[in-house]
Amino acid sequence: MRHVIIGNSAAGVFAAEAIRRTRPADTIIILTDEDVPAYSRCLTSYFIAGRVTEEEMALRSPDFYYRHRIDVCYSCRVEGVDTRAARVYCSGRKTVDYDRLLVASGARPVIPDVPGIRARGVHGLRTLRDARDISSRAVPGAPAVVIGGGLVSLKAASSLLERGLQVTVVVSSSHILSQVLDQAAAGILQRHLEKNGMRFLLRQDVAEVVSSGGEVTGVVCTSGARLPACLVVVGKGVAPSIDFLRDTPVKINRGILVNEHLESSVTGVYAAGDVAEAHDLLLKQPTINAVWPNATAQGELAGFNMVGQQRTYRGSIAMNSLDFFGLSAITAGLSRAQGDRYEVHAWQDAARNHYRKLVFEGDRLVGYTLVGNTRQAGALTSLILGEVRLGGRKEALIASDRTLLFCASSFTARAGM
Repeated sequence: MRHVIIGNSAAGVFAAEAIRRTRPADTIIILTDEDVPAYSRCLTSYFIAGRVTEEEMALRSPDFYYRHRIDVCYSCRVEGVDTRAARVYCSGRKTVDYDRLLVASGARPVIPDVPGIRARGVHGLRTLRDARDISSRAVPGAPAVVIGGGLVSLKAASSLLERGLQVTVVVSSSHILSQVLDQAAAGILQRHLEKNGMRFLLRQDVAEVVSSGGEVTGVVCTSGARLPACLVVVGKGVAPSIDFLRDTPVKINRGILVNEHLESSVTGVYAAGDVAEAHDLLLKQPTINAVWPNATAQGELAGFNMVGQQRTYRGSIAMNSLDFFGLSAITAGLSRAQGDRYEVHAWQDAARNHYRKLVFEGDRLVGYTLVGNTRQAGALTSLILGEVRLGGRKEALIASDRTLLFCASSFTARAGM
């Protein structure tokens, strides 16, 4: 049987390993538009900061593909899929036939349509090539502008700050990390970043990128403010890389809609990682939870299902983890939920940069935010994933860390974890 995997990151690699463990004689082909072996995308900002080398970013050892008898087609851009003929069309008129297909092509940065955005020195941050290009322009003391206040943007901004650049972050929202944190938690992080030299312009956007001879020299904001820049990093979100499926019968919402086996609406075509719109345990509907642990879990399970093992994907929850200059924050589940359906309890110690918020639906914990002191994160996540009914222990959980640890350990024992 021929298994073709589009994508050479976490989901694709874990799927290939699962297939090979169960089908030693099957053919596995990975198609990737990059020119390097699999690496950890989570480390691209660390590479820019100079904390890791390219070798240290490697997801597997150099002989991984050889040992697992995986054929990798590098610099192979997928342009289309014919699900009736079971064939993938790639750049250079290359075609690849399959018996089972896994789409694990990840996501691409969303680049806003503003004048001058294609100037040299304007980059998204998704691939190792992006990280290389950004790093090559990271001259200490030079001005840089980061567009967007999300997680990728702030990781890029903090890395450039570590390299000694003067960094300004332009944020269209009223606070940074608006898709992850509430205003109180975001305020703690923003003040911490400002103390470390980062500058923010809130409730503004970039109206134009200015260049000279094709090289970026600055940006003009919607307020009229002009900012010099030798480098501009765009972090305005990402979109699933699935354009090559638009003319196929594969059902697509924001991502590829999959069932409990991570199979799409077309038999034999699977999806995993940042392209898969799979079951969310809390929302009780399909969504994309684009984080590394979900990608690896989905990739492995999709691989097993591609060889007929029929394993069920239970679902995932939203999770985010970050650390800037020694201040960490973790969120999980419905951390920003509001309304009559939810009960929210928040506590803040501004002097110590601590913030704790718990979100309940009835007597179940369904979300949390921790800033500063994140030691409870694992236990809280276990309570959410276990859908633990806290009963009379709920009030004690709100007030006491010791009760939290008791609840989590009780759940772990019952689940046999």
